[in-house]
Amino acid sequence: MLAAVTGMCNMLSYVTYQGVAEMPKAAMSRLDRKNFIVDGRKVRKLRSVLGASSESEAIRVAVDRTLDAASAIVALERLRKRGTLGRNLGS
Repeated sequence: MLAAVTGMCNMLSYVTYQGVAEMPKAAMSRLDRKNFIVDGRKVRKLRSVLGASSESEAIRVAVDRTLDAASAIVALERLRKRGTLGRNLGS
């Protein structure tokens, strides 16, 4: 579980709203150019909702957040299966 949480924190550290130029060089070197067919209105709305400086940045942030959420769900599912989810939260 700790690995999943650590991975989430590492991904979050690269999420900025200032654009690619603000990303560390190591993070920029992992970027690939991709072409997608998407609803332009939804991408513009996503950009607005996230306060991103570009549509590309909005998509990167949305992908990172989705992957973070998936990692969190996996970690919570492991806790649930172990029976320790919420055990020390009090009554």
